[in-house]
Amino acid sequence: MFRSSILNFESLEGVKLRVPWTLLAVAGVIAAMELGIRLIPEKKLVPETSRQGEIFFMEKEVLPRFDKPKIVLMGSSRMRRAVVPAQLDAELGLPKNSTINLGLAMARVYESLYLYERNEAQLKDAKLAILNLDDWQVSTGPKMSNSLYETHGPLLERLRFPEDQRTRLFLDGIFHMRVMLKLVPGAIFGRAKDTQNLKLDENNQILPPPRKERLDNFDDQIALFYNEFNVHPVMLGHIEQLARKVQANGGTFVLMQLPNRTSYQDEVERLHKEDFARERAAVEALAAKLGVELWLYARPNEIGLTDEMYEDYGHISREGAKVVTWYLAEEKIRKLNLKF
Repeated sequence: MFRSSILNFESLEGVKLRVPWTLLAVAGVIAAMELGIRLIPEKKLVPETSRQGEIFFMEKEVLPRFDKPKIVLMGSSRMRRAVVPAQLDAELGLPKNSTINLGLAMARVYESLYLYERNEAQLKDAKLAILNLDDWQVSTGPKMSNSLYETHGPLLERLRFPEDQRTRLFLDGIFHMRVMLKLVPGAIFGRAKDTQNLKLDENNQILPPPRKERLDNFDDQIALFYNEFNVHPVMLGHIEQLARKVQANGGTFVLMQLPNRTSYQDEVERLHKEDFARERAAVEALAAKLGVELWLYARPNEIGLTDEMYEDYGHISREGAKVVTWYLAEEKIRKLNLKF
């Protein structure tokens, strides 16, 4: 009988393999907990003021008022404050409720992509989609630490993140309870100050109360966005996915970057000149790859704004929003020659 010099299975004769019941029991409990968490409707768990909560608000209170919008605006809260939908409709001679502004507070592009995909049947007939991009949105520096991407982001995509983030994100994708369990007590016993203060006003704009901001020192704001600044393919990929979806639906996609307050931008370029240049170069290269319009601005005066028309480092005031909306309508959108 042939005996392997490496594996000798006869040596296992008479050996009784022990079943690791304790380990199996622990695995069963974990699997049951994970299944239980996934079966709970997300709306029951997430705070109203979370990113998912804001998306649910948009789907319940905003989207139903716009049957088939012709212009879709997306981005962070800077887009939400910068463009007035009702004014844009009037400037372009469009019917009321033709423009919808889906800007989300502190949102990355993934949130805009997620919202568009969830409501694609309603948004796919739009002739124009404009994504306003903030400089930090292409960087993995501001960590992906919100439960939307952690529980909804593509699993394998997480392995492409930098090493200090990929393991956590990958485990969050497998075990949602790592993220969602901490939301259970608040869902059961309630959360203090968890009231959605958003509403759609008479201009079809969502304007939360302005925050009190220091205008003499932007160090903390710049550090939040630019520390560990890392232009990353995953972040650029989310922009490309959104653009491709709009294009596949027959719409025109525009990539835009509105200017920050001059004093803030001056400080950014003093402290992070190379980072800012790399972000701009990456956005320009992506726009060229996609074959889309790129409306890129560095200073307020390029579009008729002044620093006094900002509430803080980059959020535009009501007065400034009128200027931005007119500029986009007359100087940019009309020249696209779209048939709305």
